Amino acid sequence: MKMRCFIGLDLPVNTKLALESWRKKALPEVKERAQTKRPAKPNTPAEPVAVPTANFHITLAFLGQVDARQHEALLNEMEQVKGRPFSLTLDSTALWEGPKILLAAPGEPDDALMDLARQVRKAARAAGVQVDGRPYRPHVTLVRKATDALPPPLFAPDIHADFSQFHLFESFSNAQGVRYPIRHSWPLIPDMSVRERLRQGLTDN
Repeated sequence: MKMRCFIGLDLPVNTKLALESWRKKALPEVKERAQTKRPAKPNTPAEPVAVPTANFHITLAFLGQVDARQHEALLNEMEQVKGRPFSLTLDSTALWEGPKILLAAPGEPDDALMDLARQVRKAARAAGVQVDGRPYRPHVTLVRKATDALPPPLFAPDIHADFSQFHLFESFSNAQGVRYPIRHSWPLIPDMSVRERLRQGLTDN
């Protein structure tokens, strides 16, 4: 049996709520899904829809459909990823016309984030999973069905987030919409001093 999944970062609850608050104030034209369920007029473009707050995340590597063998290999390979905790500030936005999304992103992604994404993609390939080879651009999708007809945000976000772990998410749809439950998690380990490494018996000697 296959499952559709991705490796990513789950935003802290306070960060999700701050993003939701910013979106309501800076993008008043964007409505929640429940508010948009009315018959569409013929030949009119789809209205932009707010992504559910609970679904806010940062993808590290989209994996697509993964079978049982690949799933087991993924868990083993991700254990070898050695990332460290990091922080970032979501302080810029962009409209991607291809997938028709409006997103928030860090203006200057932390080096630890970029290194983590590189390691995760390498580990996924080692597990036999094809991943996107395009340059990595970390972001949080806030609005779907967005086009250039959507007015730009009234002001930029300035929202902080700390990360100490990364996750394997499943992506599936039901009557309530798309959900991203976490199926496995891995910690990000802080850089330790020589004294701390000696205390924990982690030296190479």
